[in-house]
Amino acid sequence: MKKDIDECAEGLIECHNHSRCVNLPGWYHCECRSGFHDNGSYLLDGSSCIDIDECSLQTHTCWNDSVCVNLPGGYDCVCTSGPGCSGDCPQEEGIRRNGEDWKPSFDRCAICSCKEGEVDCWPLVCPILMCEYTAVAEAECCPRCVTDPCLADNLSYDIRQTCQDPAGIARLSGDTWHMPNSPCTTCKCKNGNVCCSVDLDCLQNN
Repeated sequence: MKKDIDECAEGLIECHNHSRCVNLPGWYHCECRSGFHDNGSYLLDGSSCIDIDECSLQTHTCWNDSVCVNLPGGYDCVCTSGPGCSGDCPQEEGIRRNGEDWKPSFDRCAICSCKEGEVDCWPLVCPILMCEYTAVAEAECCPRCVTDPCLADNLSYDIRQTCQDPAGIARLSGDTWHMPNSPCTTCKCKNGNVCCSVDLDCLQNN
């Protein structure tokens, strides 16, 4: 069995600097490097590999006010003038810097990022909490652990766990009532716990 000679590894072949040597069984090939393509003549030494002009082909990723400048095997984005050259993102609340992350005002459960003049937003992933009671604070998205069942908003009501109101009446879990002689105080039975809150607007009007 005849052993294949790797002409590329042995240094027997010199490909043009726009191409690279690729070994094949019993043969070799000068393949155009990234940023170059063959002009159609497919010369063996790769000298037919010519530069791809990403600027004229509009395959570049230059943003906003930057100008594409073609280079051998690639391109560059040159900033001439204008606010878009920085890659920053103008927003209603002001300028967000290139690479900056923030929580948008229109959705507290999302996060946005400015990258090269473009804004991408995606849902915020909340951590898994290993606790019995959780609550979501105002203007926040993700729940936090709380020890007081009266503060919990993840409670599943168990009708077997009842409460007793001041009049001695048994209340089912989930029931609400007003305190006698205190119309601005509302109480709720949460799985055997009596949770009361005071309406401040009611107090000011009474």
